[in-house]
Amino acid sequence: MKKLLAASLLTAGVAFAQSGIAGGQDGLHQYNANTMGQWRFELGTGGNVSLDNWSLAKGGVVKDAKTGKDFGIYEIDGSFAGNFNFSMGLFSWMDIGFNQSLNYDYAGSSTGLEEDHHMTTIGLGDFEGWVKFALPFTSDSSVMSFAAIVRATGAIGETAAGIRPRHAWYVGPGGFTEPFTANGPTIGADLIMTADWTKRGVPLRWNTQVGFIFALEEDYPNAITYSTGLNWFLHKKVDAFLEYSGEMRVSGDYDFEFMIDPNIITPGFRFHLSRSLDLGIGLEVALRNVKNLTYKYSKEMDEDDYIAIHRYGEHGEHATYGYASTPLYAGAATLVYRFGGDDEDPAVAAAQSFAVDSTAQARLDSLVAARAVRNDSLARVDSDKDGIVDLKDQCPNTQEGVSVDSLGCPLDADKDGVPDGLDKCPSTEAGAPVGPDGCETDFDKDGVADHKDKCPNTAEGVKVDATGCPVDTDNDGIADDKDKCPNTAAGITVDETGCPKDFDKDGVPDSQDKCPNTAAGITVGADGCSLDGDKDGVPDGLDKCPNTEAGITVDENGCDLDFDKDGIPDVKDKCPNTLPGVKVKEDGCPVNKKQDLDALKKGIQFKNNSAKLTSKSYGTLDDIVKLMNQIPEANLEVQGHTDNVGSDDANQKLSQARAQAVMDYFTKKGIASDRLRAVGYGPTKPIADNKDKAGREKNRRVELVPFSK
Repeated sequence: MKKLLAASLLTAGVAFAQSGIAGGQDGLHQYNANTMGQWRFELGTGGNVSLDNWSLAKGGVVKDAKTGKDFGIYEIDGSFAGNFNFSMGLFSWMDIGFNQSLNYDYAGSSTGLEEDHHMTTIGLGDFEGWVKFALPFTSDSSVMSFAAIVRATGAIGETAAGIRPRHAWYVGPGGFTEPFTANGPTIGADLIMTADWTKRGVPLRWNTQVGFIFALEEDYPNAITYSTGLNWFLHKKVDAFLEYSGEMRVSGDYDFEFMIDPNIITPGFRFHLSRSLDLGIGLEVALRNVKNLTYKYSKEMDEDDYIAIHRYGEHGEHATYGYASTPLYAGAATLVYRFGGDDEDPAVAAAQSFAVDSTAQARLDSLVAARAVRNDSLARVDSDKDGIVDLKDQCPNTQEGVSVDSLGCPLDADKDGVPDGLDKCPSTEAGAPVGPDGCETDFDKDGVADHKDKCPNTAEGVKVDATGCPVDTDNDGIADDKDKCPNTAAGITVDETGCPKDFDKDGVPDSQDKCPNTAAGITVGADGCSLDGDKDGVPDGLDKCPNTEAGITVDENGCDLDFDKDGIPDVKDKCPNTLPGVKVKEDGCPVNKKQDLDALKKGIQFKNNSAKLTSKSYGTLDDIVKLMNQIPEANLEVQGHTDNVGSDDANQKLSQARAQAVMDYFTKKGIASDRLRAVGYGPTKPIADNKDKAGREKNRRVELVPFSK
């Protein structure tokens, strides 16, 4: 009996966000295949309400994930799900509409934690728009009729609020849930079948629907929706109905179990309070009751069918609880108001009454007589004087003097919307837009009618072609009136003035320029590339040595490379590491051998597999010290090299130690350490083949290389 308390309230709103959604007139959760009729409208509202805490969470228990505490919800708590909807018949075969849901969850506990989690709240749900089509093989006279609905929702619902997910596809990845919103848009489609036996005199109508909802939010489940309902027309003012409706997840992180997802049975009545107003009431009974008919708490919390809901509040609060797809019991109601369309004839309505008393019969007789008088009067009136009486005149306000057809509408031979009597161009081409005089419009006055004019905004006076576009003689995309180079050759890319593009301004058009990024001031050839007379890679305009011999490597100025700045190009210099100021011979080597680093370095020797200098090396090293003192601006990099015998790591360390030993000798002799640096290259820079002894001996060496600070 505890759970039956939940059925005690009804409230305004739309039951389970379905009633009235498709313009139907049956039950609460049913979809009817019939369309409303053109320019008919419906406003609907209703809802369902439950006062039981098991309608919010399994067992009415919620856990605060941060503290680990359970806070049991008071027994007399509950939820409301409702909406407001509007629909209209756009055509006799198509209805459109929208639905805005509104939700309210109330949860109270002795801990007060439910307030921290923003669970007791009223909030908007997602907005839904839909279109309903009567399928073409449906007949008005047939018992069977079919329709289809396409729908889409926008995720405008309030987040971080509420407790019970309002739809199965709200259960997100890992149970992360926003109870009032799908957290992203959805699209869906439904197929509806109606069997209406009232057309055969039997007071029964059966509706069935199946649909699919696709969630666009990543990892959120998709779902199948379904409903069926039988309606028994007890009286012209009252229908009884029995419905079954539900939702079924077909994807997502949790295994599907039919009895967990929303499934409800709804008996009820629908009252036709007037020709325009319906009131429906019913009792929603969840199918999940079957799994726990005695309402045992332990069975309700059974882990076998437990879906864990994880919900985060607006300030990061984290709650977990068991998924309750629907209330166990809920009271539901809907109120629908219809208007618009062709008003029903009072005489016909009276004739179809179940009982007509003498007063009603007298009123009917009076209406019939009044109609006869009105029709007789209309049969003689011709308000627009076109020769067709108003009763038959489908164009009752025709301008005086205009010729009309048998229906009273103006004659229009070329079907351009201008009556022949006013049409100055009575043979206008079909479909061509015309002005008030019936002639084709020409907005830009270029002589080409607007419906043929591909350039309808041509400036006045500009010469145009047959399509109404400015003439472009050289077909370069620039109209002749703006083209400063009107005879550009075919295929040449032009700028906004119609002249060939020349990005680097070297006088060669881009289409012919093989070097389109030439620097300003550089002389170029016919192909747009820089001239280079001595073929050294430096353009003549930048070449300070324009007559370099072929094959000579040059610097950025086009002059021979001379690393040691001794006046002998590197390509001819046999001693490329000469120190500054040293007098050299024609081959680049110092005149004084004691100033020749390439000769001196050969006297630097080490003990076998050691970084210790031999005593024979000291004389050579002293000569180098003397040379460094003579040339104070000189700086030396001492490079150690080895052969490839042994490991690379050992060779690297040995070469570095040998270079450092030479540098240490120099510093002990008074050479400043900032004029020196020691670098070990190990076996990485051989100058001979390591395969033979002679080659390995050459590779075991010390190099002395000048450097600049």
